Amino acid sequence: MQGNVEDFDRMASIFESAARDSDGAHLVVTGDLVHGPELTEAQWPDYLGTFYRGDSKTVVEHARVLSARFPGRVHYLLGNHEHAHVGGPVVSKFFPDEARRLEELLGPEGTRQMRLWMRTWPFVAVAKKARLVLLHAAPHAKIESANDLERLPLDGFFDLSFPDLAGGSQAMVTDMALQNILGALLWARTTSTERGYSFIRAIDPEARVAIYGHDVARAGYAVEREPLLCLSTSFGCFDGDKLYLEWDLACPAESAREVAKQALRPLHPGIAPVHRSI
Repeated sequence: MQGNVEDFDRMASIFESAARDSDGAHLVVTGDLVHGPELTEAQWPDYLGTFYRGDSKTVVEHARVLSARFPGRVHYLLGNHEHAHVGGPVVSKFFPDEARRLEELLGPEGTRQMRLWMRTWPFVAVAKKARLVLLHAAPHAKIESANDLERLPLDGFFDLSFPDLAGGSQAMVTDMALQNILGALLWARTTSTERGYSFIRAIDPEARVAIYGHDVARAGYAVEREPLLCLSTSFGCFDGDKLYLEWDLACPAESAREVAKQALRPLHPGIAPVHRSI
């Protein structure tokens, strides 16, 4: 979402409608709720998709309210932007220090509460019967089992610069995705088929599909190779290209391509896509 209030509220409304059905529903957001652009429409570059005014403070407030209204049904996964608030490296996409900008808006008490909350966010969500593993970035981390994730420290990362989407001259000091398990969990944009299956089957031997975000898929999704399904519901896309996934948790998935074909839904129905063929 990266601070897109309209998109978050739209997704929340879809979830609430599904939650009222007899079978109920779960909502999983795969990280990066926060840190959006605070540009005017005149300053807005085309590569960021549909214009919006980033308001991470309001998104955090709405996200906490939704979670409180549906306890145990709304699941936020830690992304690299949230990690910047709880021990991760500085990210500087639209501000020199995105976390500092949001924390200035929240104030000391709001910041304290947000940090405590984000420290409870998991890295991974698993739908066992559906054979789905959901996480923030591509499943590139080398692990032996889910226990490896339980021991990961959030603190102690060095600051690094983050190049903006326009290709700014300030390069990253290091590649987080190559540093360690946590770096790969929160920063990897892709991985091999072998590495992807190795990760998801370390989490659950029956898993078939990894669903993640982090990177921007202009058409709303990308299946680069099995078992990878990269999904873009908000940031960096035009409204007509934004997609979310709706899947029956009792139905076993067979492949990323099958899930993409059967389960992707437009976030804003009625708006024509720009980068995706209908």
